[in-house]
Amino acid sequence: MKLIEFDGMEFKVADEAFLVRPIRELFEEDKTKRKEKFWRQISYLWFMCDPRSSYMYLTNDIERSVEVKRQEGFDKDWEPSALLKEAMDVYRRQVVTTSAILLEGMRKGIDKLSSFLSTTDFTDKTVASMTSALRQIPELARALVEAEKSLAKDFDTEDKARGSAVKAVGEDV
Repeated sequence: MKLIEFDGMEFKVADEAFLVRPIRELFEEDKTKRKEKFWRQISYLWFMCDPRSSYMYLTNDIERSVEVKRQEGFDKDWEPSALLKEAMDVYRRQVVTTSAILLEGMRKGIDKLSSFLSTTDFTDKTVASMTSALRQIPELARALVEAEKSLAKDFDTEDKARGSAVKAVGEDV
């Protein structure tokens, strides 16, 4: 599902996003002319849920939320409404691909490895086990880059399959 469309320096909510009831209701409940509240909510949704978000390096949802709100200028006490949470759940289910699942798992694994390396007392571990863990980092980094490229390709392919176009069986794999 495409949420936002970019056209040069302009962006808008994709027409297909309005087919999703909670997103449509978020739009309709904002009675302002420029839909500022709606746009803030959609930006929060995208930063929190889209696998292409620059905040996805934060694998913990609470930490990601704190950082999104801080960096994007939300009030400290702002919390997503029940309707926005519902829209986020729907969006997460709509953007799931094999690549997205793999990428999320890899990010969490790298996060754990990084935590392990930064908290390990080197006097308790043998040099061999530390060397083995350190050797895995470049391989994991390359695999992460490949997974991110695969995810981008998935979304690019999805964007091209419009109108009367039909995806072939296995094209998502």
